[in-house]
Amino acid sequence: MTKALLECSRNLIASRIGLLVPERDEVLLRKVVAARVRALSLSDIEEYCRFLDSEEELRHEREELAAFLTTCETYFFRDSGQHALLQDRILPELIERQTALRTLRIWCAACSSGEEAYSLAILLDELMPDQSQWNISILGTDINHKAIEKARQGIYTEWSFRSMGGERRQRYFHRCRNTWVLDDAIRARVTFRLGDLVADAYPTAADLHHLDLILCRNTFIYMAPHVVSSIADKFSETLAEGGILITGHGELYAHHLGKLRTRVFPESIVYQKVAAPCFVPVTAPPAELPQIVLKQPAAVLSAAQESPAPARPSLQQAAAETCAVSEMLQAWQYANQGQRERAEKSCAALVAKNSLDAEPHYLLALLAQERGDFAEAKNLLKKVIYLDSASIAAYLDLGDLYEREGDTERAGKMRATARDLLQALPCDEPVRHYGESTVSAVLQYVEHLLST
Repeated sequence: MTKALLECSRNLIASRIGLLVPERDEVLLRKVVAARVRALSLSDIEEYCRFLDSEEELRHEREELAAFLTTCETYFFRDSGQHALLQDRILPELIERQTALRTLRIWCAACSSGEEAYSLAILLDELMPDQSQWNISILGTDINHKAIEKARQGIYTEWSFRSMGGERRQRYFHRCRNTWVLDDAIRARVTFRLGDLVADAYPTAADLHHLDLILCRNTFIYMAPHVVSSIADKFSETLAEGGILITGHGELYAHHLGKLRTRVFPESIVYQKVAAPCFVPVTAPPAELPQIVLKQPAAVLSAAQESPAPARPSLQQAAAETCAVSEMLQAWQYANQGQRERAEKSCAALVAKNSLDAEPHYLLALLAQERGDFAEAKNLLKKVIYLDSASIAAYLDLGDLYEREGDTERAGKMRATARDLLQALPCDEPVRHYGESTVSAVLQYVEHLLST
């Protein structure tokens, strides 16, 4: 198995299957490819590459590779912080919003063996003991048919309860030899079926439309960037206005989110569907040319006093600044619409005009990460920090990239710096590049990341 053919299989698995295999997992990839060559009765890896590159329907192959390359491990109330957020904020907010219609539609995507979907059903039972007047739908889907069968049975071992309190287990399960069987009433509230997030089209007329909540956690980490963007777009279209998407921490970092707006809570970041785009630039273009007083560095003030400069810039300077702001807004709009090349060209033009402006470099960093060029994203974020040492978003994004690489020490340093910057700001001030999220909310979220 040559290095070139192995790389070919890696690229085809990413482009055709949608699964990202890091270079550090070369040994695993060799084993998986060899196993698939044998299972498909192919002659060698070259024939397997031709199979992946053919017009064949690859749904079955995606299921097989997902079983090899991803972990199906899950358990009840996994990530206590996100479940606390669901219990205390998200679900009560959705229930209140839907009170008039008395409907609640939830999709647990990539649900594996069902623990996460059933955790939601339990939370809703605790929040709404009487659901007789409501039409509540909880759907769990997964590409793995064995996992779906297990989910439908609702029978679990001790391993599935390591984050679930004994009181809840006694209330919602009964012991059967060495297993725990879910209460029939809770099991009946969740529907499971096979689903392929990559290949399936949604929203659908049947049931995947106008959803109030989608959970898809710890799934995007295995997927190629172009696939993540595609699925995020489909999730956005499937949500109702005001609907919420919850992913694993940092899984949608740098992906254009279209109508999904970032909301930062101490426990987690979530995404809410709104009419306005997610990326909100810091400033809007002024309606007329501003009367700007240029600020000069303290080091040159004395020289400036000897040779006074005009208090206001010329009309040409003001017009140039207004034009730059407008062009930056246009670049963000291209990014939100998924027009990556046009966004990159706009940013490159802005950098050519003013290489010391951090804003286009920051958007270029997000776009680099979106196309899977993490090394370039890191370099650009470092440049942003050099140009704007107070860029909280750049520190946090760089921390996410370091954590992705397994460098927890550097990730911690980036987040600690962001925390220090946040602590110096007013609590109710919005944080640049985080929409309406305040310093207080982002600070609590950063503290949560540092503590875990």
